[in-house]
Amino acid sequence: MLPSLPANLGSSEWGIIPTIKILICSGRVMAKSKSKTVVSVESILADHQPEIRELVEHLRVVIRRTVPEATETAHAVWHSIGYTHPRGGYFCGIFPLRERIDLAFEFGVLLSDPDRLLEGNGKQVRYLRYRKTGDIDEAVLVRFLKAAIDLPERRDVKLALVRSAAKPVQDQ
Repeated sequence: MLPSLPANLGSSEWGIIPTIKILICSGRVMAKSKSKTVVSVESILADHQPEIRELVEHLRVVIRRTVPEATETAHAVWHSIGYTHPRGGYFCGIFPLRERIDLAFEFGVLLSDPDRLLEGNGKQVRYLRYRKTGDIDEAVLVRFLKAAIDLPERRDVKLALVRSAAKPVQDQ
């Protein structure tokens, strides 16, 4: 038998992230959670400096141009803009921070990175970090985006590869 939860305990105390779907409202991309809260990319970026907003917009353009079939979703809880591919699911997210942007690849540890451009030392996620628009090497970014959507379609297969400590062919 499962224990009952206190009536005043909200989902945020349990770390539950609501499912969010894309909406188009007055020509603006919006996201809607199951709790009926609408989150826009603009609201994610509202408190950031113009340089960070410009950097995010540049990354959004490159991602949309490279993976036009991807769905963009604003995540208030994660303070991010996520991208989901119809075949392979969530593959990357833009995380605007105070003085930089982390472009996170969900299964970055599985991506070939012979030049060691991806940062992070966790078990799964890797990042490209940017401080200004001039830092973006679009050819490198496009290569990582395409590699991320070319990973196995099923999440459980990707997780099994992560657990097995599999390395990309070029990195072995």
